[in-house]
Amino acid sequence: MVAGCTATTTAGAPCSARPVLPSGFCYWHDPATAAARDQARRDGGLARSNRARARKQFADGALTPVEVEGLIGTTLRAVIAGRLEPGVGNAVASLARAAMAVRDAGEVERLAGEVDELKAMLARRPA
Repeated sequence: MVAGCTATTTAGAPCSARPVLPSGFCYWHDPATAAARDQARRDGGLARSNRARARKQFADGALTPVEVEGLIGTTLRAVIAGRLEPGVGNAVASLARAAMAVRDAGEVERLAGEVDELKAMLARRPA
């Protein structure tokens, strides 16, 4: 059994990692694990992305208006108490405003669809 990996490091020293049997290479130097290493690097990068972190924070979906109001209140108190930077408070307020605008636009769109349905029903109704 080989005590260490049979590969050498970029500095030219022998790799001290434990070999993956039976190749004699460690996970990092074994040519058979190259595809898995590349995929692990991609997965790691995606898991650390801002989008992934945000998704983990709000895994249950969109915030309700009451939750947004609570978040704004909590943020405001933290800014006033000096526990949170005013810039973070501004960012939360801007995001909350955007979230409510999107929600309101969706509601307007839903109501416009209902109005169109009602108009179509009235048009089909005999006079």
